[in-house]
Amino acid sequence: MQIVEKRIGNALLLAVTGRLDHGTAQNFDAALEPYMKECVSGGTVVVLDLSGLEFLSSTGMRSLLVGQIKARTQKGSFAVAEARRGVKETFEIANFSKVIRCYDTVAAALAELSPMAAVSYSQQS
Repeated sequence: MQIVEKRIGNALLLAVTGRLDHGTAQNFDAALEPYMKECVSGGTVVVLDLSGLEFLSSTGMRSLLVGQIKARTQKGSFAVAEARRGVKETFEIANFSKVIRCYDTVAAALAELSPMAAVSYSQQS
């Protein structure tokens, strides 16, 4: 599992690749923690780009839920986008989209959560 960051205005796009499961969740949690400190009201919008995530287990879902809870507690904006078919199905089965904002594309997530960042993102793409 790897996380690559890209800052776009007040948004932080985190591209997650590999597997998010029992073996990688602890490292994911530790890597996500500093970013979540910025995810506060009026602060950084955090969007996880899951297009490179190959597998998501229940332990990985717990990690995403912890991120969402931290963001909500801090009144920040947190979302996931571009989940692959298998990961998306896992979200749907668990009704996870009712707990975490899920978008088909990064552009759609940014358009709703940070319109200024969405403009910059569309110019870069």
